Amino acid sequence: MSKDLEEPRSATPESCVPAHPVESEARPSALGMSRRELLLLGGKGALGAAAVSATAVATRGIPRSRVPGGVPRSPGQRAVGALETAAVVPAGPFKTAPQLVPPRLQVTESAAPVSAGLLMMTPSLLPTSRMLSDAQAVAQGKGQMGVMIADAKGEPVWFHRTGEMATNLQVQRYRGEPVLTYWSGKVVNGIGYGTGYVLDTSYRRIGAIRGGNGLQVDLHELTLTPQGTALVSAYRVRPADTSAIGGTKAGSVYEGVVQEIDVATGKVVFEWNSLDHVMVGESYVKAGKGPVDYFHLNSVALWDDTSLIISARSTWAGYLVDRRTGAVIWRLGGKKSSFKIGKGANFEWQHHIRRYGSDMVTVFDDGATPVEEPASRALVLEVDTSARTVELVRAAVHPARLLSDYEGSVQALSDGHLFVGWGTEPYSSEFDARGDLVCDYRFPTNVQSYRAFRYEWSGMPPTPPNFVVEPDEIGGYALYVSWNGATEVALWQVLSGEAPGALEPVATVPRAGFETAVTVHPTGPYLTVAALDAKGRRLGVAKTVKL
Repeated sequence: MSKDLEEPRSATPESCVPAHPVESEARPSALGMSRRELLLLGGKGALGAAAVSATAVATRGIPRSRVPGGVPRSPGQRAVGALETAAVVPAGPFKTAPQLVPPRLQVTESAAPVSAGLLMMTPSLLPTSRMLSDAQAVAQGKGQMGVMIADAKGEPVWFHRTGEMATNLQVQRYRGEPVLTYWSGKVVNGIGYGTGYVLDTSYRRIGAIRGGNGLQVDLHELTLTPQGTALVSAYRVRPADTSAIGGTKAGSVYEGVVQEIDVATGKVVFEWNSLDHVMVGESYVKAGKGPVDYFHLNSVALWDDTSLIISARSTWAGYLVDRRTGAVIWRLGGKKSSFKIGKGANFEWQHHIRRYGSDMVTVFDDGATPVEEPASRALVLEVDTSARTVELVRAAVHPARLLSDYEGSVQALSDGHLFVGWGTEPYSSEFDARGDLVCDYRFPTNVQSYRAFRYEWSGMPPTPPNFVVEPDEIGGYALYVSWNGATEVALWQVLSGEAPGALEPVATVPRAGFETAVTVHPTGPYLTVAALDAKGRRLGVAKTVKL
């Protein structure tokens, strides 16, 4: 089945500009895109030295060695203020955090402003690359698996290495307060076995969500509700008649299970089982050896206070389900659709159905695998529950006409923009209300993010900033500073003096990515660094060191 594809109106953009940037950079545009690879020539380049005072220079791109600790040292040189690390750590790009190696995000940019907020991603290796060790993945430039917050320019703001695959890093609310949530665990044949996590604004874990009734939480969904519960997906194997899809009467299936779990107590307060409501014959998957993944539950969210919207990849359908009884109220798409589907509004092998406004939904239409579409699409559909019709409102297609084998997400932003995660393709994109591509982000080849989002988030780590200082070859010092997770830092202020209690500013420089490098000439043997916000207010101070 094919669709009329609606192309974005703009050519590949040239620069991503936040609505209220603290600093700006000029970068080249990107041209020459293919189906699997968009050549993003507008990736991060080194900033030139930006003189801030007579005694300091903030820079990016200062050469560093690929060994823990950073640049090569001359005999007698020593690093001051470095974090304690294990004897063997990955060769990271950051002197202040050599154990962290997030994958690099290349950016294709536009002159148009992007929406407010930070990028929320969960970089992991594609299944074909998961045999690589952490060290091998780093050596090949793929980085570590984990959860990552990045700014509009693709620079890391917070990175937490998970070791195992992570998904669904989102900003949600728990007990009225903003929190970060994500899932991490093992994945076997597309099914996850792990735990959901809830972090406060200081990145401290305040909740761990585990499955009930003998099940483990699956990778596909973790949505908090106003009632302090979490909607999660899970799977179990059940005997079933699979003859309708080429199997036997004595077959078996992977059943999709929705659990609503009280975050505080871990109690399952509601459970929905797909096989009790959706027959095997609705599936587009053919039976083979072993249990059939006939339903493949991949999203669940609140529709309203009394019902849930569930997406099932293998049946090409969304289901509105009564939150109390579990009864299916209507089907959107699939073999038994309750609606007449308008031109271009059909979808196959989809992910991430969400309600948008009062009468619309967003859908990530993979269109594969197997291939049913020439390209994946981010859809906005109007759902008329009275007339029982569904019409296409918008369709966003990547200029490279990406075809995602699986995964993916569509987020409708408050300004009318769409933020799209392309699943198994290493891209995330923002489209404006007219359908123009205003920003594009790309991970290294064979690195994916199950979903990708943009959220406003304010985080303050519980630990102080970290810095490393080394003598340079011209009589001064090279200072490197970072604060993993601090979202409000706009400036770094270096203070020096003859005594720990008598330090005065000697330089103030703009934050320049995760780690900022400064060349400084101290006025005394004691040195520290303070983080300032855009108004010059002090957010935190590092431990004072003696040179």
